[in-house]
Amino acid sequence: MRYKQIKTASGTLNISNVVIGSAVKMGGLPKEDLFDLFDQYLAEGGNCIDTARAYGGGQAEQLIGEYLRLRGNREKLLLSTKGCHPGPDGLPRLSMEDMRSDLEQSLTALNTDHIDIYWVHKDDESIPVEQVVDGMNQLLRSGKIGTIGCSNWHVGRIEAANHYAAQTGQRGFELSQIQWSLANSKEEFFRQFTAVLMDDASYDWYYKNKIPVFAFSPQAQGFFSKAAANGLDSLNEMLAKCYISPDNLVRLGRVKQIAAEKKVPVSVPVLAYLINNKLPCVPVFGATSKRMLQETLLASDFVMSDAEADALYAV
Repeated sequence: MRYKQIKTASGTLNISNVVIGSAVKMGGLPKEDLFDLFDQYLAEGGNCIDTARAYGGGQAEQLIGEYLRLRGNREKLLLSTKGCHPGPDGLPRLSMEDMRSDLEQSLTALNTDHIDIYWVHKDDESIPVEQVVDGMNQLLRSGKIGTIGCSNWHVGRIEAANHYAAQTGQRGFELSQIQWSLANSKEEFFRQFTAVLMDDASYDWYYKNKIPVFAFSPQAQGFFSKAAANGLDSLNEMLAKCYISPDNLVRLGRVKQIAAEKKVPVSVPVLAYLINNKLPCVPVFGATSKRMLQETLLASDFVMSDAEADALYAV
């Protein structure tokens, strides 16, 4: 396993090249199997679990908390979780009380006294960024969180928040979590989650401002692997709508060629594009089997240059 050193105001995060997510349990993976995958991930050098208060109505955090209690390994990993997801009514939950309440619930569920990376899960542009920054900095001063990030925020709002933070001597968002993969995505699949997708303009902004990205759905919902194995006609309607485009088909040809040359699964160069990108990126992956986990671990050690990563994407 290789690692990235991400500098923050509170120190350097030494984080493994890939981060394991917890939402796979929501797809019906038995608890014991999930814990086995966590064990294998950590045994191979992985050191970060990503989750959220909103996943499964708190169930995901409770499972991770149980895992940490049973294994007694909290000090061996970084915990990444999110709060302030809108409620069932869709209304924003970005008040100081919302932040404090979600954090305390997360700490209890995760069986810990601190969160290494704490994310504002969703934005609401009707809420002033000043309110969010002030609230998150109160949490920072409590010592219960180490670094703040934003999940599914557009770059204009991140810029405004960080500008205000700098003006007031506070800490801004040092990390961002959005959907990003080698494939350019259309929004049909992700609209249901109100997710923010990486685009070329956003990429340029992140690179210019040196803000690392945690990328969810980094394998494009399996588009490359499924298309390479069984052809485009095998894709379900949603995958086809989201990902079939002339540019993505060019990228599909390239990853198939690299996979054949290096004798690795197609998923490996797809994930390696993010890991080796000139924009620091940590993919957040889900695995429902040891085979899927092993493919991800192969990608974590797959080395390509910045130029090779750029060439894989360029059309």
